[in-house]
Amino acid sequence: MRSDFAEHVRLTDELAHAMNQRATQPEIDDISRRRTQIDTGWYTGPHATDWRHLNLAFETWQFAPEQARRHLSWAQYYRDEVGQDQLTPVQWRNIEQAQELSSNTFEVDYERNAPDAYRWSPDTPTPTFGTDRPHRSIQRER
Repeated sequence: MRSDFAEHVRLTDELAHAMNQRATQPEIDDISRRRTQIDTGWYTGPHATDWRHLNLAFETWQFAPEQARRHLSWAQYYRDEVGQDQLTPVQWRNIEQAQELSSNTFEVDYERNAPDAYRWSPDTPTPTFGTDRPHRSIQRER
């Protein structure tokens, strides 16, 4: 399921790229057919519920990452602090894979991500490099 979903995401991106680049209709149809084939295989198989959960987790991480982070912290709290695991091991891995594939693997604080203008002040020393650096003369004895 893991490799098929990664391929499904890759084909989805490839399909969007092909449509934007004005690919030929047979190329678009081929990508769409391969993507649908993977989807259909999992939706009609014995692990359809897990496949749906993985798709939902990916969509949430991609389009509502703050909501996904809140859900993940809630689930981690219940697992670690309360002792009640609300998710199955497959669902935990689904969330991790969806987070990785959506490029939401870390959260950057606003302060770290803020423009430098907000952190700089006239009193802040500015480093100098190269010829602008003050040089001490070298004392050599003869």
